[in-house]
Amino acid sequence: MGETPTAQSAPKARAFEAIVQHVEQAVLSGELKTGDRLPGERELVTRFEVSRSSVREAMRVLESSGLVAARPGDPRGAVILAPTAAPLRKLMTRLTQASSSSLSDLLIYRMTLESAANSLAATRRTEADLLQLEKAMARMRQARQQGQQAFSQADLDFHDVVARASGNTMIQISGEAVRQSIEELITSSIQESGDDRELMLRTIAHHSDVFDAIRNRDAHLAEHLARSSLFEYYGHLLQDADREALAALASFGTPE
Repeated sequence: MGETPTAQSAPKARAFEAIVQHVEQAVLSGELKTGDRLPGERELVTRFEVSRSSVREAMRVLESSGLVAARPGDPRGAVILAPTAAPLRKLMTRLTQASSSSLSDLLIYRMTLESAANSLAATRRTEADLLQLEKAMARMRQARQQGQQAFSQADLDFHDVVARASGNTMIQISGEAVRQSIEELITSSIQESGDDRELMLRTIAHHSDVFDAIRNRDAHLAEHLARSSLFEYYGHLLQDADREALAALASFGTPE
């Protein structure tokens, strides 16, 4: 963990925050990387001149944020975790439930992210990426027989593969968070809308089109498909004014 500064200037009542802030900054700066370990509890107590309870509170906060994993009594200290979408997804879910954020807001954000992911994937994809996309498509076809929940998960998995193929970690993490936030927001609406079998077939056909565009390195078409399919899938759940706005966004850049 390198030379760790002490927390002499931090108010003792909030002493745990000095540890949290230091670890967060060390991760952001690259001083701490995925798989690195923090010092054990006893060493942190000495370095930061705080109580054991303060160290334990700091570990609880860091674990809650998805930054570290710690096992009680492990003398090796907590391990730094790879970034995931979980903390961002929790935040976005709270925002949609506690603020004026709406389905249309999330859809616009998702359209922006996934059109970029599709475009970059078409530009950067490798043969290995194409193989993973083919496997994701196969899982979607198999999931048709397992019900809407299994199919929705296979659908999300396909988009995760596209995001990884984009080569942009921020798109991957943000995209995963917003996709799952949308699913949580409207699960009941999707389950009650129309013919599941027909919806699944249309979804598979769309993903096949996306796959072809990425394979053919057609970034323009891949980008357009992301927006148009999201509108087709969710547009009927929107109010008229929102539907009109998203329809315009979905049709932007329509291929000749």
